[in-house]
Amino acid sequence: LPTSYTDLYAELGALCPDSEQTALCLVCGEVLNAGGKGECTNHAFECGAGAGIFFLLQECIGLIMHGTKAAYVHSPYVDSHGETPQYRGRPLNLDLDRYDILQELWSGHLVRQKVIAERGSSRQVIIANFY
Repeated sequence: LPTSYTDLYAELGALCPDSEQTALCLVCGEVLNAGGKGECTNHAFECGAGAGIFFLLQECIGLIMHGTKAAYVHSPYVDSHGETPQYRGRPLNLDLDRYDILQELWSGHLVRQKVIAERGSSRQVIIANFY
């Protein structure tokens, strides 16, 4: 991932100019149109045997999935205060500690457990096969 969120946004925006919701697979690097058509779900089955970790570009948030269930997780991009602001304006940069947590989820085969935990503790429920 690029250090600057702005650089990533420009790079992926050029690859998918018509996409309302662009997703980047953090496992293989494929760029997908995640606009409510189940492309991330399908990709997770092809790429990760049903498990996947994605970065949703426009929302600047992480997405993890196992099977047809998905949950939001922290963004690897933060501002100078270590936060991901809801309202853009401040430059966001890659936080390697946050990125390492996402990598450990994948390499430790913990995606399923994290999806279950996040869905159990969050008010936001993602419809099956939405992303």
